[in-house]
Parts: sequence; C-alpha cells; structure tokens
Amino acid sequence: MKRATYFQRVFLSNQRVARLSFPVFLCAIAIIAYVVYTTGGIKFVFSHSMYLPILLSGFIYGLWGGLVVAIIGGLVLGPYMPIDSATGEMQETLNWIYRTVFFALVGVLSGVASDSVRAQVRKLEWDSLHDPKSGLRNRAALVADLQHMDPFSHPRKPFVLAVVSIDNIADLRTAFGVDVVDAIVEQLALRIRSTFKEGVEIYRSSIERISVLAMPGAAGEADRFLEDLEKLLQSPLQIGQVPVHADASIGYVRGPLPPDTSQGLDTLILEAEAAALAAHRGAQHSVHYDAGFMITVKENLSLLSDLRLAMEDGDLTLRYQPKVAIRSGQLCGVEALIRWWHPQRGWVSPNVFIPCTEQSTLIQAIVEFTLRRSLEQARRWREQGESIPVAVNVSPRNLTYRGFVDKVFSLLDFHGVDGELLELEITEGALMTDMERVVIELNRLAQRRVRITIDDFGTGYSSLQYLHRLPISHIKIDQSFVRRALTEESASHIVEAAVTLAHRMGITTVGEGVEDRATYAALDGMGCDIVQGYFVGHPLTEDEFAHWRDRHKHGFTVT
Repeated sequence: MKRATYFQRVFLSNQRVARLSFPVFLCAIAIIAYVVYTTGGIKFVFSHSMYLPILLSGFIYGLWGGLVVAIIGGLVLGPYMPIDSATGEMQETLNWIYRTVFFALVGVLSGVASDSVRAQVRKLEWDSLHDPKSGLRNRAALVADLQHMDPFSHPRKPFVLAVVSIDNIADLRTAFGVDVVDAIVEQLALRIRSTFKEGVEIYRSSIERISVLAMPGAAGEADRFLEDLEKLLQSPLQIGQVPVHADASIGYVRGPLPPDTSQGLDTLILEAEAAALAAHRGAQHSVHYDAGFMITVKENLSLLSDLRLAMEDGDLTLRYQPKVAIRSGQLCGVEALIRWWHPQRGWVSPNVFIPCTEQSTLIQAIVEFTLRRSLEQARRWREQGESIPVAVNVSPRNLTYRGFVDKVFSLLDFHGVDGELLELEITEGALMTDMERVVIELNRLAQRRVRITIDDFGTGYSSLQYLHRLPISHIKIDQSFVRRALTEESASHIVEAAVTLAHRMGITTVGEGVEDRATYAALDGMGCDIVQGYFVGHPLTEDEFAHWRDRHKHGFTVT
C-alpha cells in the first residue's frame, strides 16, 4: 500500500547522482588546480573556477557536502600552489587559509540554501498528503494509494474502503467548541489503529470524515473487519473529563478494483461517502454502497433546484381533500395537498419531493407557499359565504424555525382570515425535536385559535406523555391502522384505544385513508368523529371541490 511519492523518487535519484558526482568533483578540482598551475599560478583569474564545484556540491550534498568540497578545493589551491609558477614564489600561509575559509563559507551557504529548499519541498509534499491538524493522511493520499493498487498486478485482491462520518458534529461543536472535531478524529484514528494493527490505512478525507482502507484476506475477514469497526465506534470518547458519544455512520465499498479505472478513483470515495449518508438517513450503523444511492443524491439535488423554480413559475398547485363528520356527513374542512407538474417529468409525487425538502431549508419556502395559497383559498370561500377550515402539513423543522409562528400570524392578518379557519398538522416526531420550545410555539398558535392536529397518530414517538401539555384539537389516526382495522384485530384495537383516549381528553379524532364503505362504517362503530379518504373525496382542484360541495350540500351520504 505504501508507495514512493514523486519527491521520494527524485530524492533517491539525487542520491545516485550524488554518488556519481563526487568523483566528478574531485576530477574537476584536479583539473582546475592543473589549469591554475599551468597558466601562471594563483595570481591569475583561473583560480576562481573553483567556486563552480563548490557551489554544485553544496546544491547536491547540502551543507556538509559543500563544506567538504570547499576545504578540499582550498587545500588544493593552498600551500603547494605558487603565486607565480614561473618564479616559484609561494603563497603566504594567511592567504591560502583566508581563501579556504572563504571557499568554506560559499560551500556552507550553498548547502544551507539547498537544505532549506529540500526541507520546504518535503514540507509541501507532506502537507499535500496529510491533514495538518490530526497528522492523518488526507484524501489525496487515499486516491494515490488506490492508484497504486494495480488491478492488473492483483486482479483478485480484495479490499474494503469504509468512510466513517460523524453525524452529530454540530451538537459537539456547540457543546465543546470547534477544536472538538479534531480531538474526536484523533481519538477515533488511534482507536482504529490500535484495533487493526496491520493491513489498515487511515485517512482524514474531510473535516468530519475518516476513511479506512483495509486489505482483508477473504470475504469473511472483511465482514469481521466491518463488525469490529462498528463496535469500536459505539464506545464513548473522552473530551477532557467528559465521556462523549460520537454518532458515527459507516458507508463502505468493496474491491477488487475493476480493470477500467478511467472514471477516476475519487468516484470510489464518493460512493463510500454516499453510502455513509444513506446510513445516517436510514439510522443504520453501516451501509454498503448501491448504485441507486448516487442516483438518488443527484436526483434530490436536481429536484430541489427545479422545485424552487416551480414555485416561481406557477408549476406548484394545491388540491383540497374534503373531511366530513362521520355521523352527519357535514363538511368539517379540507386538507391542502401540494401537487407539482414538472415540464419534463410530468406529475411528481409528493412522496418523492417532500422528503427531499424536509432535509433542506427549502421546506420553509414550501410550507410558506402552501400557507399563503391555503389562506387565499379560505378567504375566497369566506367571501362566498362558506367558512371552511384548511389544514396544512407542517414539518418538524418549521416549528423550530425562529419566526415561523410570527410568519403564520402575518399571513393570517394579511389575508384577513380568522385563526379558526387554519389547521396545522404536525407529526409525532415534531414533538420530540425541541419539546419545550414546541409547547411554547403551539400555545401561541392556539391563542389565535389556530387548530393543532397530531398527524399519523400512533406511528411515531409515543406522545401520550405530552398530550396534556399541548393545545391539541384533533388527532389523525394513521391510515395504516385504518386500512387494516377490518382485517387485523390488533389494528382495530389500536384505533379504538386512540378514539377512547382522545375523547376522554376532549380531542376530536380523524380517520384518514378511508377508501370503502366498510371502513367508513367500522370507524363509525368505533366512535371516530371525522373521516377523510378517497371514499369521501379525492384531492380536488378549486373548481372540482365546488362541484363536490354542490353534490353534497346536504351532507355526505353513504350509498
């Protein structure tokens, strides 16, 4: 796995040149001495030719090389070299000693300059392949090592490239400061190195990621390597005197390398990083790369870009699905559901683009768009003499976004709509994000008579301990239970328990996903208050909803 870097190859080559150059310098000194003597002695200019081998020796050998050659040159032109060859007049001792010292000074300066340049080149070489904070080898070194794994020399040699991503990095920075990331990376690297003593190289491929390149001998060893890597990452780390949990996800790819690596080995690293992202989003310890991950990431980024343009171009519209009182059949309100017509893709399902937006800040713009359009519609219905509450789905990120409630209030005031005509549907997971803050924000909304509904009740975190603290007006029993209520006794019991609990707390129940008469009747028998689903009505445009309203102006009836 180790390889000779470019500088190392040059350095080794220079050593071979140095061994060959020393006899050449000795010959050059001898030739210069001969020329000086035959041309009349030291008093003529040819003695200055000695600076050439001295300077070159300092450049090639460094400080000590320049000093040694300088002393040799000084002695050759020293006590045995006459001032004038014709008269045989010899130099004074002080003259040749002074010349030798001057030669030595030139040799030393040349050598120091050469050594400084080499040290700087070594530093640049090291910096280009290492992370300066942790001292670990970096992404460029990983790519270089992968390039060195010649697929033609070892076509069946397996390897595992694992990317360890620290997912709670923002929390750690907030609690311990920016330097905590370097400390965690160093501890993880030390732990990995002490666990896997051979056949493993560790790299810091980005600020919050460690890459591990392992060369296990067989598939079983690769599996054991990944299991051991998962285990050691689950143990707490030590920051000062405080034990800290680093929430790490592992994405990995397996070798051997394909013969064709023309697309770039950096792609291999990107694949492992995409798998780490998938592990984080799927709440898994480790995930093996699948080609669909990269397609999904690129697709999501493309969708987010197109989605912002869709809001500006009017490609996003709302549909309204009616909700009716199960006993009287009277309209109780509608749920606003967003729909997207893409110029190239056609209709894009909300199940495709909504999860993407919830992972980005674009969810704020989407929910604001939905609120604005819903309140516009509620105002138009009110102007027509009908007060129809409109329900809007709200992401957990919206509730923790500063200014969200104020934005809701400003939209209500702008459109002149009472709060009781707006219903916000939140999931149980939203209650676990920042409970204290959520309680404050929901109470502010309730003071404006905005209705609060717990959506998909029973599928997320248990919110029973929080219901008494929240101004909840409705709970929507998840359609997965509603649809199975006729065929599975356990689902039926869950629905009945939810209805009973809600009624005892003065909360209205809504059954969603009602698609047939039998389910409608079953929910009626269980005491559910309101139903919603295709059996009552599909998501409808404004005009389609007007026709539906005319057909059921005396109430929805089961026929």
